[in-house]
Amino acid sequence: AVVTSGKKVGTYTGRVAVRKSGSFNIKTVDKTVQGISWKYCRPLHASDGYSYNTTC
Repeated sequence: AVVTSGKKVGTYTGRVAVRKSGSFNIKTVDKTVQGISWKYCRPLHASDGYSYNTTC
C-alpha cells in the first residue's frame, strides 16, 4: 500500500487481513498497520503457481 495522505502516510508491504468495514490491516515485518483503505492497496503476488516481479 502506498498511503499518500492522512495519519498513516508511507509505503507498506506485507500480508493483509480484510476487515468487515472494507479496509485492510497490513502486517509488515515489524508492525501491524490498521485501517488502510482499499484505494491505497494493490496486489503484489497471487498464490497461483506463477512467479511475479514487482517494480516500485
